[in-house]
Amino acid sequence: MDATLREPSYLYEWPESDRLKKVLYVESPKLEHCFTRSGSLMEDLVAVKAGELLQKTPSRPSVAPNIEGLKQLIVSGNLRSAVNLTTKILTDLGQGFGMAGQPSRNTFLTFEIWASRFQLLMALKCYALLNDELSPFEELDAPDLYTQYYPHVYRTLVPFSLRLVHAESLRFTPFPWATIRRINLLEENVTEIIEAETEKRSSPEVLDAWRKRLLVVQKLKARTLYCLKEYNLSILMYERILAREENEEKKLALKLLLVRIAAVVGDEKSLLRFLNGLPVSANKEKDVLLHRCLKLVFYGQYTKALDLLKPFMSQLGDPRVWNNAAVCMLYSGHINDALKLFEKYFETPNEPLVLNLVSINELISRNIKQKKVEFFFIFCFPGHDF
Repeated sequence: MDATLREPSYLYEWPESDRLKKVLYVESPKLEHCFTRSGSLMEDLVAVKAGELLQKTPSRPSVAPNIEGLKQLIVSGNLRSAVNLTTKILTDLGQGFGMAGQPSRNTFLTFEIWASRFQLLMALKCYALLNDELSPFEELDAPDLYTQYYPHVYRTLVPFSLRLVHAESLRFTPFPWATIRRINLLEENVTEIIEAETEKRSSPEVLDAWRKRLLVVQKLKARTLYCLKEYNLSILMYERILAREENEEKKLALKLLLVRIAAVVGDEKSLLRFLNGLPVSANKEKDVLLHRCLKLVFYGQYTKALDLLKPFMSQLGDPRVWNNAAVCMLYSGHINDALKLFEKYFETPNEPLVLNLVSINELISRNIKQKKVEFFFIFCFPGHDF
């Protein structure tokens, strides 16, 4: 057992599953049995398609085949290369390509790599592959996922980040509501740990860490309810979180989030309520002004909204300003001005900006396929997301 931990050991506490209890306390322990038989594979289809479109081979950064190399790829934005590196590392650890269904020993290191891989697949929206690779882990309750299964150690091998991805992943399957069941179980387990640590009179540091994790789970639940179109429940969850938040900066961020949700779902009453709840002292802040602009867009007052955005147009690095201004131009009937504004943006755009840029070109361009190739060359080929 590789007992090397990169985080404090108390962050690996976890309630014992029924499956573990059965093996440890009821049956005769079979400590050499492997319950979790995982494997991995990701074909680099995007790189293949890029080569076909651009008649060039995408370059790959050269990094060491270890965790430090993985971090370098993630920081540089080469996410697909990072996924491929996790395949190599896991293969070296006996859990990579061709090892699905084969016995192998789980360690803290293997699960750290798996957690990174699953988060990368989530970021790249490779949901089908993500759920395929998560399936051997079942409900993360197998005996060999706990250090109790091995001699003289008492913790879970599974990083909390992996548990979060595992809970959310079902949202991208034909059974998205199963996500809520997993999140509820996650919330129950974290609450149980907090109660146990409180009874043990653990240090404030330990309790604070687990309370932060509980907050993360509750935010995940609120976000999932929103994605499941349970908007009222989602708003209710976020308002409960807001009521318990003490940090003023985080409270403002939550209030702005509620403004956006109300605007997107078309809830006029809630939109006005959340806007009126914004602190007057923050009215001159860019984020608050951008959200007040949503009220004008909500009522179709695009010209007024554009006037509100103009003072921020000199801030070239903020894609939100550019995206909102271009959308206002589009709905004001100035489609060519919107396109020119998008084309002036010189940094790597975020996803909403790219989608709107492509949509506008689909409206006015006669050769949209060629345009998409040009966008791919400009925004994607230099290395981003590869």
